[in-house]
Amino acid sequence: MSTRTDLLKLLSENTGVYLSGQKIGEELQVSRNAVWKAMQQLKNEGYHIESKPSTGYRLRSKSNIITEDAIAGSLRFPCDIHILDTVSSTNNVAKEISLTDKPALIIANKQTGGRGRLGRSFASPAGTGLYMTIALHPDFDLDKALYVTMAAAVAVCRAIDSIVGVKAKIKWVNDVFYQNKKICGILTEAQTNFENGKIDRLVIGIGVNCFPGSFPEELENIAGCLSRTKNSFFRGDLAAEIYNQLLDILTKDLSAKTFLREYRTRCFILGKNIIVHPNLSEKGIRAKAIDIDENGGLVVEYLEGRKNRQMETLTTGEVSIKIQ
Repeated sequence: MSTRTDLLKLLSENTGVYLSGQKIGEELQVSRNAVWKAMQQLKNEGYHIESKPSTGYRLRSKSNIITEDAIAGSLRFPCDIHILDTVSSTNNVAKEISLTDKPALIIANKQTGGRGRLGRSFASPAGTGLYMTIALHPDFDLDKALYVTMAAAVAVCRAIDSIVGVKAKIKWVNDVFYQNKKICGILTEAQTNFENGKIDRLVIGIGVNCFPGSFPEELENIAGCLSRTKNSFFRGDLAAEIYNQLLDILTKDLSAKTFLREYRTRCFILGKNIIVHPNLSEKGIRAKAIDIDENGGLVVEYLEGRKNRQMETLTTGEVSIKIQ
């Protein structure tokens, strides 16, 4: 971990207690100058740190830092936990680490290159969001990959219900919305063995906007957050519950696909007029979202063009959808 992360952990464990710069340096085995620089970083990110001459520093109120100890006790399924400060993306980390017979849970405080579906960027400012990836060796075939993304969306919604107490909805296929704004994106990637048709490694990246943050201007009317009050819930609790809910579906329900009923219920575009972009083209076609079929495809009825009044089932990777 970085000096900044180690410092925040130390201050969090001693919330309200002044620690001298010398003591902090000895604990972290770094110079006083390194302590000062890390302290400034934390202050710039909005942490309430007080300094007192000849006394030291203290964290005035409890922070929302995620540590292994803070979430391990809330996990219902075993896993290898990796808590990191700043990474390009947690999915990139998940592709490089060695996996054991247990899933890996990777969580970062900040991503510099967060990615969503179709290569779109995902804003990942420090301290305001939850950026996590679950990586595992699955025991199912490649054709189940679409279900995994949909299962992850349901798992995120269930976890939000449980931890935050608000009702989230799903925009087909992999976005989670709250109060008509996107608060979560999901990116599922697979490393496959073409000889046996099995997935060698499944990487499920989940980014959740938890609290108000510094989003780029172009996202201000699109991206939202779960709570307007910073630190109103512990991000570690949400991470643990997302992991629990997803593993519960993957181990008990993926083949039966009963979670699709809940997916349909939460999918807020059904019954609405939408705009479909075939083959990701710029020109859109008006259509009506009818249903989610048993394979996870979106059933639409076209409202114009050469397919006017025809029904078609769309699969992931072929379209992007904008609500009309």
